[in-house]
Amino acid sequence: MLNKHIQPISNKIASQASASAWDEIYAFDPLAMPSQSRVWAETIVQGSGSRDASRHYMFFDGQEIILPLFRRNVVPFALSLLRSPPANWGFGGALTTAPLTEKHAEAVLEECAETSAGAVSIRPNPLHAAPWLKAAATRGWTSVPKLSHILSLEGGFETVRTSRFSGNTRSKIRRAEKQGVSVEIGNTETLLAGFDSLFRRSIDRWARRQKEFAWLAQFRGRLRDSSRKFRAMAKHAGEVFQVAIASQNGRPIAGSIVLLDRNAHYTRGAMDDRLIGRTYANYLLHAKIIELACDRNCGHYHMGETGSSSSLAQFKGHFGALAVPYAELWYERLPIMSADRTMRSGIKRLIGFSDV
Repeated sequence: MLNKHIQPISNKIASQASASAWDEIYAFDPLAMPSQSRVWAETIVQGSGSRDASRHYMFFDGQEIILPLFRRNVVPFALSLLRSPPANWGFGGALTTAPLTEKHAEAVLEECAETSAGAVSIRPNPLHAAPWLKAAATRGWTSVPKLSHILSLEGGFETVRTSRFSGNTRSKIRRAEKQGVSVEIGNTETLLAGFDSLFRRSIDRWARRQKEFAWLAQFRGRLRDSSRKFRAMAKHAGEVFQVAIASQNGRPIAGSIVLLDRNAHYTRGAMDDRLIGRTYANYLLHAKIIELACDRNCGHYHMGETGSSSSLAQFKGHFGALAVPYAELWYERLPIMSADRTMRSGIKRLIGFSDV
């Protein structure tokens, strides 16, 4: 039984209920992230083997909400994990026709908790964090603290560059250009292959820093972000999916995957630590992505998870990005999420893994 404060348009998957409603609400929400779009939902279905279980709500006060939600095809529903979105597929949470309130978030969480699924996980847009956190506290959900950095693109690139980039950042961008570093952005197979190569090399670097076996890190990396997954993203998301590659003397030295639509979202980064040296390629790389995002009239540039890394927070802050705390939300009928977390923590202790 659904909460009395909400009237669902349909309990069916969004693509069968009303694709047009999803598109309309997505276009209406100024904070909407590319990973909340119907295009990205179709990309998730094609690239992860998940089933679209998204919900569309209409409230009596006129508010409408789309909640992108997915589950694995091969698991019985009573044992399944509903996720918004699946792990490593960006942000989910509510798309809204008016600012999200605690009342609306509470009603959605209550309905999700009343499903017969084993567990539900929601990773909301950080800019919607406050109402989700307040609602979760009153509805028995577990909140897992997270930290993101977000840059406002209001005013356009010249305003962002001169008033939000630090002076030191502007200097490093100029030094990168003087050293012959160039950036190409697109969604061609060549750019994607270049990023994939940089990404696999970066996994080895991360493994050394985290005191993890290289073979294990590569295995986990291919499970989480396989070359096939990247190709599926590029194929199904089209122009939303962009690859940026910084090169020097014709050799790729750093790369990023960014989603561009109403807002921009940096989702993956990689580099060749043998070549990058003091080229400041990553500064120029982000500057060019930000410039493109401004040209496409994006409202914000989400620079991704920061965690507890002070150096990463400082780097993002140099571009004017602000720290935005939020939380991933869990509701468990069965201990699916907590058991997974306990198992991962145990394995990390066993191998001496060090989170960086």
